[in-house]
Amino acid sequence: MVNIIKLEAINLRVKTLNDAIKEKDNEISFLKSKIKNIQNTLEYWKDKFEKLISFLHDKLHSWYDKDDKYIDVVNDMYEDNVLDDDDIEELDLSKENDDYER
Repeated sequence: MVNIIKLEAINLRVKTLNDAIKEKDNEISFLKSKIKNIQNTLEYWKDKFEKLISFLHDKLHSWYDKDDKYIDVVNDMYEDNVLDDDDIEELDLSKENDDYER
C-alpha cells in the first residue's frame, strides 16, 4: 500500500512538472512572438532612417551649388552635432570656406 501511495505522489509530481513545462513553453512562444514583432518594427524604422539619411545626404550635396542657404543649414547641423568633422570634409565646403565657421 505504501508503494502505491508513493507511486501516486510521484505521478502527481510528474504531472505538475509537465504542466509547469507546458506553461513555460507557452510563455516562451509568446515572448518569441513579441521579440519577432519588435525586430520587425525595428527593421522597419531602421530602413526608414537609412532612407532619410540617404535623402538628406543627397539633398545636402545637391543644394551646395543651388542654394545660398546651404552653408547656413550645414552650420546649424554641425552646431547641433547632426554632422561631424568627417561629414564636413566629405561635403567639401571649400567653395564657401569664409562663410563656414567651426
